[in-house]
Amino acid sequence: MTNYVKATNFAAKDSMASGNAQKVVKGSEVDVEFNQIEVCSATKANLASPTFTGTANFSNISVSGTTTLTTIDGGTY
Repeated sequence: MTNYVKATNFAAKDSMASGNAQKVVKGSEVDVEFNQIEVCSATKANLASPTFTGTANFSNISVSGTTTLTTIDGGTY
């Protein structure tokens, strides 16, 4: 799982003087940004029905209502 980290500060380009070559938004910058967003969203669990593989570690869980935890061999806690 990865968190999204913005690669390019597009808003900072707005304050640059007209004619400054760095003010131009390049396709490669946009491509890097979208690739990072894609990786981030593809590696996050869905909020409504999260599914995990491997070992999932949780802390400070608060559960209300009926909850069943099932083990790989079908046992329950």
